[in-house]
Amino acid sequence: MELSPQKNSEDLEDVSEEARSRVARWTFLYTFPWWALALGLIAIWVAVSIAASEIYYNIFLQLQEGIATTLKVAGLSYLFAFLIGLCIGIIRSSPPRPRFGVLGRILSIIHVVLYNVSSFFVMVMRGLPVLIVLLIFAFVLVPLVRNYLADNFGIQLLFRGSSMESAIIALSFTYGAFLSETFRAGIQSIEKGQIEASRSLGMNYFQTMRYIVLPQAIRRVLPPLGNDFIAMIKDSSLVAILGVRDITQIARVSSGASFRYLETYLTVAVIYLSMTIIGSLLVRFVERRVTID
Repeated sequence: MELSPQKNSEDLEDVSEEARSRVARWTFLYTFPWWALALGLIAIWVAVSIAASEIYYNIFLQLQEGIATTLKVAGLSYLFAFLIGLCIGIIRSSPPRPRFGVLGRILSIIHVVLYNVSSFFVMVMRGLPVLIVLLIFAFVLVPLVRNYLADNFGIQLLFRGSSMESAIIALSFTYGAFLSETFRAGIQSIEKGQIEASRSLGMNYFQTMRYIVLPQAIRRVLPPLGNDFIAMIKDSSLVAILGVRDITQIARVSSGASFRYLETYLTVAVIYLSMTIIGSLLVRFVERRVTID
């Protein structure tokens, strides 16, 4: 006795539906964020340890001052790096080309100079370790500028070489070089047709960059910009080499005096991890808000 095609089709649908239901029961094992669970358990364990243990609690109290310093250094450095990177990225997004007329030739020469100076800056800063840049600014460049201003103009800088201000300047220039390449890639990803359309509407170069190119370019490069912000928070720990009282510097001094390295650096690790995770969540929130479906 042969089964009808309709009966076979119904049986196959029942089998496939049962198979899908069996697979769906175990889907959560693959989609569940186990990493978040592990991080949450570690954070709870450390929070309980800080609350229940006098040792952890005292260490956390000592590190509170460094948290504000770390956030200040990372925030200001990233803000200045953003501005530096944006300016250099705009300059390097279009290679120099000859222009006609006296004014055009003058603008071409200025563009050539700015393009080559910014390219030299990017290549040098990207090729040097962040720690070396910090040391050069703290013990070479800032003292030179300080002495030059004092000797020739009688101006006294309000900060010295091994200070928070020097660290912020060094981090700003270093990350400005990296961000400039991100901005350059974002600007060059904009279709030329949009730029030509804006020119046909009577917009000049600055209006085109402000209203057409930059809004789209920044939206496209938000993920790498967010990654650089997280990296800035972590690299801000290098300012401890200059004696700046951030989290790392306070932890180094405290652990050296008490010999409680495990408790101190475990607390430091959790603090940095908390800041980077919160920063990552903020970046994802901004990405979702600016994403155009």
